[in-house]
This record gives sequence, structure tokens and C-alpha cells, in this order.
Amino acid sequence: MDRRLVSLALLALLAAAPAAARADDLATVRTKVGAAMASAKSFVVTTTAATGFSVTMTFVAPDRYHSTLAYNGTTDVVLVGPVAYISNDLRTYRKTDAPPEVIAAQAQLRDVPVDNVLPDKSAGGKTWGQFTTTSAGPQKDQRLICTYDKKTYRINDCSNEGLSLTFSRYDDPANVVTIPAHVVGR
Repeated sequence: MDRRLVSLALLALLAAAPAAARADDLATVRTKVGAAMASAKSFVVTTTAATGFSVTMTFVAPDRYHSTLAYNGTTDVVLVGPVAYISNDLRTYRKTDAPPEVIAAQAQLRDVPVDNVLPDKSAGGKTWGQFTTTSAGPQKDQRLICTYDKKTYRINDCSNEGLSLTFSRYDDPANVVTIPAHVVGR
């Protein structure tokens, strides 16, 4: 009889232990994250690096990006399709053709590759899905761990030891990217 009680007690203990968070399968996460990001009308990404570099970028579909870069001064860049407007004084902008690598880097924020699915993560009373990604950078590939909303499959954040990207304000009507008023040259 004691043996039976011990077995039942162990069974109850195992049942009460928190189970590992369930992760979705790779194909599902790839498909749903890709579709969620492609369908976003707009969002904001705040990027910070351990080097002190920071960028706040607003995206508005289909091809408008406004980035404010802070690192030894401030640079403001507005991309509308293949045209870039660049300012170092936040008053006067130069109009130029956007380099293809800049256009590709901006577009990559909507097309984040899902390399591997990780176990779910609980933070702030919410369960987040997780995956790893590798994004090509000018110097080297960046390997990041990203979290995504389990209902919408929209990315919440991506980070590694030296870089952090936080996605926010999805489809917010206040997200606007306009062509600057004071443009000089071409």
C-alpha cells in the first residue's frame, strides 16, 4: 500500500511540474511570420547596438521608410521606393538614388528568415514564440534570437549580445513617412 501511495505521489508531482513550453513547427512559423510581416501596413523598429549606434525606423507599405540614425551626430534618411532623402542637420535634405544595398537592408525587416524554432518563452505574463535568424550585414552575418506573438505571428524583438531590434506600433495610423519639404539638388 505504501508503494502505491508513493507512486501516486510521484505521478501527482510529475503532473504538477511545469511542462516545457511547446514550440510550433518550422514550416508553420516560417509561413506565418512571413505572411504576418508582409501584410503589415506599417510598423516601427528601434535598433540599438552595444557600440552606441541607434536607429529608429518607421515603415509604411509598400515602400516608404524613415530612419533616424544616432551615432556621433544624427542622420535622417527617408526612402521612397528607389529615392533617398538624406539630412545631417534635420533641416535640409539631399535627394539621391538609394543604393541597392540600403533598399535591400530596409526590405529585409519585412522578410526576416526563420532558421530554427526554439521553445516558447514566457515574459511579462505572456507566452512568446521564439526562433533564430541570420541576417546579412555589411561586415558579417548577424545571428539573432527573435520572439513573436503567438496569435498574430508578428515579430516582437530580435537580439544577440551586441544588437537589439524592437518592433512596435504595427498598423498604427500615426506611422507616416512623408517626403521632406526642404530638398536640395539631385
